[in-house]
Amino acid sequence: MELRNINTCINCENLIRGFVCQKHNQKVEITNFCESHAYRESITENSSCSNCTHFGVTSCSNPEEASSAMICFDWQKKN
Repeated sequence: MELRNINTCINCENLIRGFVCQKHNQKVEITNFCESHAYRESITENSSCSNCTHFGVTSCSNPEEASSAMICFDWQKKN
């Protein structure tokens, strides 16, 4: 069996907080996709707040809940 990745809004660089597509300025669903999809590294089993760019800074959308055991859809890989 061959496993493949799929392109949906969940792994698009245009997805921002609140499931809004910043390119189309439209609320999207987790299963949506479009012709403007721009792949970004998505959340993996190793992702957590502790390796997120936003962890511990003002850009964190969930500062009260953020911890090394948590993850949210605003996760971005720390450089």
